[in-house]
Amino acid sequence: MLKVHTLILGGGLTGLSGAYFLEQQARQGHAKSGDWLLVEREARLGGLTRTEVINGYHFDHTGHWLHLRHPQMQQFVQDVMGDAMVRVHRQSRIWSHGVLTQFPFQQNLHGLPLDVVHECVQAAIDAALAQARGELQPPTDFRDFCMQRFGRGITERFMVPYNTKLWGCPPEEITPDWCARFLPKPNLSQIVAGALGIVDDQAGYNASFVYPRQGGIESFAKGIIAHLPAEKIRLNTQPVAIDLAARTAELSDGTVVAWQEILSSVPLPDLLGLTKDLPDLVQTARSELRCTSLRYLSVGIAREKVLDSIQWLYVPEPKYPFYRLGSFSNAVPSLAPPGKSSLYVEVAAGATQSDDEVKASVRQFLREHDWLGDDAEVEVEEVRHIAYGYVVFDRNYFGARQTCLDYLQACKVASLGRYGGWVYASMEDAMWEGYGFAKNIEGLPL
Repeated sequence: MLKVHTLILGGGLTGLSGAYFLEQQARQGHAKSGDWLLVEREARLGGLTRTEVINGYHFDHTGHWLHLRHPQMQQFVQDVMGDAMVRVHRQSRIWSHGVLTQFPFQQNLHGLPLDVVHECVQAAIDAALAQARGELQPPTDFRDFCMQRFGRGITERFMVPYNTKLWGCPPEEITPDWCARFLPKPNLSQIVAGALGIVDDQAGYNASFVYPRQGGIESFAKGIIAHLPAEKIRLNTQPVAIDLAARTAELSDGTVVAWQEILSSVPLPDLLGLTKDLPDLVQTARSELRCTSLRYLSVGIAREKVLDSIQWLYVPEPKYPFYRLGSFSNAVPSLAPPGKSSLYVEVAAGATQSDDEVKASVRQFLREHDWLGDDAEVEVEEVRHIAYGYVVFDRNYFGARQTCLDYLQACKVASLGRYGGWVYASMEDAMWEGYGFAKNIEGLPL
């Protein structure tokens, strides 16, 4: 039996960051920190922080733009990557009602048909007056939240159709609590200014981001891996059974590991499915966890500046089976061969169209905007699937998630990251949680 203090399950950003900071602490004389083993079921590390190279085109597993707000994470990236990162300023747009407008919709109504602008502004004024008069009750769901915050126009013209495509279910099933950080919430003055064309291009959490100069987002994962001792990492290996009472884990290679603590980024329902003697209460909570799967296209086109200078484009209108298109090469030109474009297309969670129908719809959309001529320009067109896409924040979410995490935490298992923690989160959040876990091992301050 192998004995370690920390068993790390999963080699995505959470696990890699946890291992990196444990190793840093071990070099500073903290003995527990150096006693770890990381297991990853795939043949290479990185999780979804991965880049596929096809015919010279680089494709991340959809958009992976790195937004940093914590000084510690800024220093982490600097230490790992040096000057190999570039800062990119966001160029995002929305296609709706036959026009391209600035993102976010609620703060950039200018350019839409005048009747749509009038409807949205008038409804926003009505909503602000209702709030000022104290007529509003706490919102009960995401639609209600948007109605109170933005009014019916913005809600029905963008918020409802876009988020229905994203989550794959009606907004009445979604709680409003998920959007505190990720949904820009302009006040009435900002909504009116945006309707008049006074643009605030810094709105939202992602006004700029950093990204590797070369090699795609996996270059960042590789930068972390370069600082880790290979003998503490096992690839093509995964847990097959976990005994929380005995604090042992059986691995797919036959090894039994005795552990003191676990850092896991395995999707929460899957992790619980591996544990022995799971209490009925936790079993019930596990069954209530919902998540969409994600289908997306990697598209390489022999034409430069497809989408013009746009890095990602939101498409809320229900007639399209996709909700977002992005261009890696518009953000960082090295991600496509010279004179060509590397794209990703995210398909709506509830889309019933076949892969071929989605491909045809994307091509037609691009042709309508003069971003594609002959189909021969399409040199790569691959459909990919991610089993876990977006966690669904329904009415069971908070209670079920907390029940599961509390049970694991009491057993010295930290289930972290986007799917381990069952949250809507960024890459930096995953890194921050790995960092926090490592600090907690030794009782060190963040």
